[in-house]
Amino acid sequence: MSTTSPAAASSVAPNSTPTAQVTLRKGKARPLWFGHPWVYANAVEKVAGTPEPGDVISLLDTDGRFIGQGLWNVRSQIPVRLLSREDEPINDAFFLRRIREAQARRTALGLPNANTNVYRLVNSEGDHLPGLVVDVYGDAVSVQITTLGLFMRRAAIYDALQTVLAPKTIFQVNAGSYADLEGFACNAEIARGQSRISVPCVEDGIRLEVEPLAGQKTGMFIDQRVARQRVGQWSKGRRVLDCYAYAGGFSLQAARGGATDITAVDSSPRAVARIEAHAAANNATVRAVEADVFRFLQTATAGAYDLVIIDPPKFAKARKDLEAARKGYERLNTLALRTCAPGAIFVSCSCSQNISADDLERVVAAAAKAAGRNLSVLDRLGPGPDHLLPLSFTEGQYLKVLFSYVD
Repeated sequence: MSTTSPAAASSVAPNSTPTAQVTLRKGKARPLWFGHPWVYANAVEKVAGTPEPGDVISLLDTDGRFIGQGLWNVRSQIPVRLLSREDEPINDAFFLRRIREAQARRTALGLPNANTNVYRLVNSEGDHLPGLVVDVYGDAVSVQITTLGLFMRRAAIYDALQTVLAPKTIFQVNAGSYADLEGFACNAEIARGQSRISVPCVEDGIRLEVEPLAGQKTGMFIDQRVARQRVGQWSKGRRVLDCYAYAGGFSLQAARGGATDITAVDSSPRAVARIEAHAAANNATVRAVEADVFRFLQTATAGAYDLVIIDPPKFAKARKDLEAARKGYERLNTLALRTCAPGAIFVSCSCSQNISADDLERVVAAAAKAAGRNLSVLDRLGPGPDHLLPLSFTEGQYLKVLFSYVD
C-alpha cells in the first residue's frame, strides 16, 4: 500500500465511492455496532483492494456484514474512521447535509442567540465528520482538519459552510502534530472570504476579540463556556485567582459575578495583553500578571484567595507521559490549594485525554492531603453541550472540570 505525501494530499482528486473493503477480525466489530466510530490497526483482518490513504472504504464485520463507510489511512494507528453507516456517495451533497444536520443540533441547543455567537458547529465524531472541528466566532468560522481524508475534501466542506452560514471569513487553523501523523501539510491561513486578523464576538454577553490564526486551538477555549458561567455564579464577594488565564474568560465571568478582586496569571505576553483588552472592553477590573504559574503559586500568599481556578495545558499528550503528568498535576494542585482561604471554591481542570475523571479526582485528593486541606465536591463538568460525542466514544471525553469546597 502506498502513502500520500503532503503535496499529494492537496492535489489528488478524492474518491466518492469505496475503493476497497476492509474486514474486521472476529469480535472486533461489536464496539462499532454500538456506535463507536474508530477502527484500530489490530482490529483489521484483511483489506480487499488497494486503497490510497484518504480513500473511502467499505467496512465489514467478520461475517461480511456491512457496517458502514470510513476514511482509510494506513499510516495511522486508527486506519479507519467511520464516516457513514449508509451505502451512499461521499460527495458535495453529503458534506452539505452533514453541516446542515450539525447546524440543526446547535439550533436545538439555542445557539447562536442574542447573548452568545461563539459556539462549536461541528465536533468531529460527534457530528459524524471525523477529524473536523468547526467553531463559529460571530460572522466567521474557524476550521481545524486533523484527518487526511477530510483534508483532501476540504473544498467541499468550505463550500458547505458558505452555503449554510455565509460567513465573512473561513479561517483554516493549523492541525499541528495530527497532520504529521496523518501525512499531510496544513497551513494556517484564510481559506475563504475577507482577510483579517481578529474577529469580534460575544459569549454570554461578554465581548471578546478572537484571533483564530494566532490563538490556541481554533481561537479560544469554547469548551469551557459552561464552567466559566458556573464560576460567574459563585464569584460574588470573592477574591479570585485565575491561573493559565489565556484570554481571561474565567476572570471576566468572575468580574460580572461580583468578585471583589481578580488576578489572572499567564506566561504569555500576548495572553496578558488580550486579558487587559477584554477587561477594558467589558468595564471589568482584572489584574493580569505575566508569570509562570508554578513560580507564581510558589510565592503566593497562603489563604489569599476565595476562588481559585487552574486550567493548565495538556500535560499527558501520550500514555507514556501519564505518570509524569500525574505528578505535575498533583504538584500544581497542591500549590494552588495552599492559596485557598477557608471556605474557598477550588476549580481544577484537565484537558488531557489520557487523564480520566477518576485520575483527576485522585490527583486532587492527593494534593489536598499534601496541602492540609479537606475538600468536598460541588460539581463535575465537561465540555459544553455543543461538543457532542457518540455515547460509546470514551476516547473523546478529554475535558474534566472539578469544583470543590475547601474546608
